[in-house]
Amino acid sequence: MDAITHCKIHPAVGIARVGNSPDEFFIGPELPYPTPAPAGGYKDGAGRLKRQAARFRLFGYNAAGDVVQELTADDAQITWTAHLANRKAAWYNFELAMDIPEAKPCARRNARVSGPDRARLVIDPGSRSIAGKGQSGPAFQFDTGQFFGKPIYLGELRTDEAGHLLVLGGRGASAPAEPGHTAYTFANNDGWHDDVADGPVSAQVTIGGQDVPVEPAWVVTAPPNYAPDIVTFQTMYDLIVDSFQNSWLPPVPMPSFTDHVLPILQQLSDAQWVNF
Repeated sequence: MDAITHCKIHPAVGIARVGNSPDEFFIGPELPYPTPAPAGGYKDGAGRLKRQAARFRLFGYNAAGDVVQELTADDAQITWTAHLANRKAAWYNFELAMDIPEAKPCARRNARVSGPDRARLVIDPGSRSIAGKGQSGPAFQFDTGQFFGKPIYLGELRTDEAGHLLVLGGRGASAPAEPGHTAYTFANNDGWHDDVADGPVSAQVTIGGQDVPVEPAWVVTAPPNYAPDIVTFQTMYDLIVDSFQNSWLPPVPMPSFTDHVLPILQQLSDAQWVNF
């Protein structure tokens, strides 16, 4: 077997989703297109939404950049670390994409909070680390961050039976710091918080007593996907490929109807059943 010189965490960006079921969850899709519904469906016995966990795996690469094998807890000593935070209340208003000129006048959220007090708008419990198989528990929860002194739970880490990392998000909580602050718009409600978050995922890997460098990943905890069988007609992957083809990613020499055209037509057709 080729020598493993470095590792990468896949997926590079993992998507977890919040849900109000206190204990039940399912593993999110690990293929480009919708997968069968999880056992028991998307809700628990009380009708509450299960959380979608993002599962991360480690792959070992040789010096040429080729995959040698997937690494599990049976192959290496692996310690996972993730850091979730929610900085929305201290960021800019949700109005326009921040990378276009029209967004320059965009105001800060909670503009009346200034100086050192703005740090109280940031929900940041710090990082958590986990190792081994089938691990879970209070020590791995992101539950020490606060919003104006109010503790906010952002999620937790677990491992499955092979030692893969599972990141679970919050429980779909959104509320004001103080009673009486009524929500008045779809977004940008001053004094309010939610429990979505994002942050880096890293791992420390030791094989045969030697530490191996690891390329990190990122995790995003998002709202529930209420139409899991529908693929939007323009995916995030499409946007990334389009952006990179203007720089270092070479375009496809000859587009394939099956691979490049038919999926878009199918996705447009499926979109008639949902309300964007």
